[in-house]
Amino acid sequence: MYDTILVPVDGSENSQRAVQEAAVLAKKFGSTLQIVSVASDQRYVQYGVTLGQDVMESFRDRGEEILDDAQDEAEKAGVKAEIHFVVGIPKIQIAKVLPEKYGASLIVMGKSGVNGLSRAILGSTTAYVVRHSTVNVMVVDYPKDD
Repeated sequence: MYDTILVPVDGSENSQRAVQEAAVLAKKFGSTLQIVSVASDQRYVQYGVTLGQDVMESFRDRGEEILDDAQDEAEKAGVKAEIHFVVGIPKIQIAKVLPEKYGASLIVMGKSGVNGLSRAILGSTTAYVVRHSTVNVMVVDYPKDD
């Protein structure tokens, strides 16, 4: 049913929960997880913010840590997972570009991520993906009671 599942991660509890949920599905369907961390290459000139090369290197370092943790989680669950660090506009990459690139038929992602400022300025990535995705989307929430 779902040969390939795309799982965007950002280090938040919600994205960790999405990896766990995607691993359950992958085990059931024999799927491969394509776990991605997407660093924004946008320049927010209108807001007075420009990202330099040192910031991108920091994004890459943190992204690789997050990806390694997610891959470990998937492997503990006994499923195959490939990891990818991607630079681009996260909303568009997750909703349109990456499902096609990796042949994903499902996206499993967290309800919200770690970056509240970005969400306030640019809007929720999850909401965008749900509205514009080219494939099915499962949204996972991190229960506050856990």
